Amino acid sequence: MASTRRLRLAAAALASALALTATACSSAEKPSEAGGKATIDFWSMPYWIGKDDKVKELVDEFNASQSKVTVNYTQLEWKDGRDKIKQALGAGTGPDVWLMNNGLELDYLKAGVLAPLDKLGYTKKDTDAFLPLSKVNEFDGKLYGAPLYFDVDVMLYRTDVLKQYGIKNPPKTWDELKDSAATITDKSGKKVHGWQFKGMDDHLNAINSTWESFLCQAGGSLTSADYTASTQNSEAGRTAMNYMRSFYDEGISPVGTSALNGFIDGKVAMFPFFQSVIANVKDGGAKTEGNWAVAPMPEGPKSGCSMVGGHSLVAQAASKHLDAAGTFMRWLASPERSAQYMDFYGIFPYDLAKVDPAVKKTVDANIAKDSNWNAIFTQLKRNTPDLLLQDRHAFSTRWEAQKAAVVAGVNGQKKVGDALGSIDEQVNQALEAEK
Repeated sequence: MASTRRLRLAAAALASALALTATACSSAEKPSEAGGKATIDFWSMPYWIGKDDKVKELVDEFNASQSKVTVNYTQLEWKDGRDKIKQALGAGTGPDVWLMNNGLELDYLKAGVLAPLDKLGYTKKDTDAFLPLSKVNEFDGKLYGAPLYFDVDVMLYRTDVLKQYGIKNPPKTWDELKDSAATITDKSGKKVHGWQFKGMDDHLNAINSTWESFLCQAGGSLTSADYTASTQNSEAGRTAMNYMRSFYDEGISPVGTSALNGFIDGKVAMFPFFQSVIANVKDGGAKTEGNWAVAPMPEGPKSGCSMVGGHSLVAQAASKHLDAAGTFMRWLASPERSAQYMDFYGIFPYDLAKVDPAVKKTVDANIAKDSNWNAIFTQLKRNTPDLLLQDRHAFSTRWEAQKAAVVAGVNGQKKVGDALGSIDEQVNQALEAEK
């Protein structure tokens, strides 16, 4: 009930923010931007993985290139940045432009807080250039988020460890994955574990993307087609959770061992996560250099799909400077800048056939110099917007419920049916509040 109450309060606060700011920004009071520089506020977490200062550098670069727009940048922390944005908007203030997860948040959309891209100077040609996955940012037929980059769950594997234990190729199916992982764990005397599900370790929030990927591969869904009912306690849900649980029941994987740190140290052979974790793996230096690679996710009973993530820019509908906000968004989320985000393995969010040839050349060169991009783009093609559009509904409740229930169901603290039923019960309360 607490989650449901929080959802209602958040929606009410955002609706209140819209009413307040809309009143303050009537057409009679709105200042002209033509006579001088428009100043806008941009709030963001440091989305450039491993280089917290890079976003500020980009904002500085934008400001130096402009004569009519100035951006004031506020860098927030990941632990509470989203909450600070929501609280500021609820108080009738907040930024003109900010960072939001791909898929966006339903309470912002329903409260009318976000400006559609066509009100920010985006043309149909602009939005048609986005990859089809940009549909994750649609609501009632309009796009509200400009994608900076996409993430997809992929499989990372230690080439040296697989070779040491006689495994020639990364596994392509659930059965092959379990067999390969068991071989490594057994032959190493459990000194190396063949597999770890990201999120069954020290990064608990990651269980959400891991779980939703395996649920999808089993043919499951998060909600009904009309988004009104949670559907995880299903045959597909039980298939996925029983499969994951078998790794711990059979001693193949260790609960609590860090997937990322274990992988860097060579004590975990394979794990799944968003491909942008590659930036962290590379930080392993000599421990990982030349000893790892990326593969598409092993296919489950129904498909090889996986969770989609990444980040977009959004703007406040009540901003006094929508034109300036759009100018900044089109620059920061442009093909030119998005090609730079490939440095931390953010997936280029544009159709290569619809961007400037110079940008295409840059992207092609990035792909050519790193064979891991082939696996990443193979995984990208397997995914649709469906899972993330479902996840938008009762998002915060679901992700909190899954962190507790999935871990408990997989490690044996709860029966599988009880764990899935617990998720459905909590999420259905939140879905009811959305109606």
